[in-house]
Amino acid sequence: MGRPIIKKACIQTERLVLQPFRPEDRERLVEMMQDPEITKTFMVPDYPKTRQFYELADKLISFSRIEDTTHLEYGIYLDDRMIGFVNDCGFDDSALEVGYVIDPAYKGRGYATEALKAVIGELREMGFRKVLAGFFEGNTGSRRVMEKCGMHLNGNVDEEEYRGQTLTCYECEMEL
Repeated sequence: MGRPIIKKACIQTERLVLQPFRPEDRERLVEMMQDPEITKTFMVPDYPKTRQFYELADKLISFSRIEDTTHLEYGIYLDDRMIGFVNDCGFDDSALEVGYVIDPAYKGRGYATEALKAVIGELREMGFRKVLAGFFEGNTGSRRVMEKCGMHLNGNVDEEEYRGQTLTCYECEMEL
């Protein structure tokens, strides 16, 4: 990890605000990370104790702070309610892999596409040359989001062990 991640205090899109998490989002983060609909497509540790989810939420909140230049982490807000988040899944000086979550109650309305497009614009401004993202086989919604943002399959396919299953993960990318 080389290049610093210089986050903005707020990214405004047509309907959404992307910004660092607020302390009061802690409960919401824990709720989302335990939602079975979310955890089947977004890799979250399967902690045996709820306390561990709170510790992870606290870590994500700290990663989202403007002064943290080693992580990309934004909450996605609609009408002041956190409905999801976007984060880095690894990066180097030229490329960053993103992951994103939208609360299942808000899926199918274009929010993930709108948020991802905004983040891609930010990555371009930061000087990254490529953005990557992955999706599990069968997650056609996430694949469509990536394609609507201009990403395409790059031929990388991996088998991931996740929660006792072997899942096929496809990678998309976009030159910036």
